[in-house]
Amino acid sequence: MKTALTSLLALGLLAGAASARTVFDDIRDSAPRSVFEEINETAPRSVFDDIRDTAPRSVFEQINETAPRSDGIFGTLQTQAP
Repeated sequence: MKTALTSLLALGLLAGAASARTVFDDIRDSAPRSVFEEINETAPRSVFDDIRDTAPRSVFEQINETAPRSDGIFGTLQTQAP
């Protein structure tokens, strides 16, 4: 009887731990947006933003983007960065 109760309790804990969302995620999603976020989204773009977006790219930036990335396992490489 104790073994059955213990196994049910363990299964309940494992099933509950599988959820990736927490109470704090729900609070963040349902919280009202800040006034500053709305101002930032509707603010006019700066001339410097346009220059940065249209500037020619450096050779080093292209090399950095195409370089293989490690996926965290020693000895294996990814061809594209995540």
